[in-house]
Amino acid sequence: MARTIAWLAVALILPGCAGNQLVFEDDGALAVIPLRIGESGHIMVETTLNGQGPFEFALDTGASISVVYEQAAAKASIEVTSGEVVRVLGMTSSGSFPLAEVSQIGLGGEVWNAARVAVLPENSPVAGAIDGILGVDFLSQYAVLYSHEERVVRLYPKELVRENYYDGWNRVDLYKLRIGDAGATVYAFDMIIDATRIPTLFDLGASVNLMNREAAMSIGIRTPKPREKTDIRGAFGRAIVTTELVVWQLRITNMRWRHRTFLIGDFPVFDALGLNRMPAAIAGTDLLRKRDFVIDFVRRRLLVKSKE
Repeated sequence: MARTIAWLAVALILPGCAGNQLVFEDDGALAVIPLRIGESGHIMVETTLNGQGPFEFALDTGASISVVYEQAAAKASIEVTSGEVVRVLGMTSSGSFPLAEVSQIGLGGEVWNAARVAVLPENSPVAGAIDGILGVDFLSQYAVLYSHEERVVRLYPKELVRENYYDGWNRVDLYKLRIGDAGATVYAFDMIIDATRIPTLFDLGASVNLMNREAAMSIGIRTPKPREKTDIRGAFGRAIVTTELVVWQLRITNMRWRHRTFLIGDFPVFDALGLNRMPAAIAGTDLLRKRDFVIDFVRRRLLVKSKE
């Protein structure tokens, strides 16, 4: 039986210049897709599967492989590949799931042919809210612009964004984190809290911000606010949250955020990334969804729009 390992996390340097325009001589977008923020906090877009749909998919920079849930796979007549499974390592749990090849996944006129995806069970905690997940295996084919102002996602050729210069956008350098002994990787940046550098997974698939106990201790947190809800839902499991805290101020390069909530717990994500014994965090959509930003996979950077 063939076996693959992938990462899935569903639940993210240099200063820029003055101005607030991201301008191309010819805009050059391959697709402009309306988005909505789901009740779960995920960034949602409509897709088609083998010409059928629409289906609602979440964008997830914390997923190394894209996902279709069983109910959507059945509607689109997607059959799993016999004898092939993928071990999916998630924020809250892990497990082995069948692989399938989707003839076409359509998004705003763009088509991903012969897409290999993991098929997750319909009893997964978030399956009722979303039909699937578009992970880094899809997103990294493009430069991706998320526009909070226009409520759209724009997909650009990778080279177009790479070769242009941007006024009014702050650069955040990304680096890869390897998942265990597998070849799959995800992206991270450094977050600074009270002069402490905390490696932070850039995860648009997480609707909340997370932190391990080591990170909380490194910034002197001893009595965080008790957490009323004791668990959070991931793509196919749940994890216990011990406490929550509000960070008065955090910094990423020259940008600052105030009063951001982080949930603290012993999440499997940190074990999988080898970060369980050092300060580590996850930045979810809560951190960036109210700003425009570009994910430039070629140069491993985020371009985040400066505030007015």
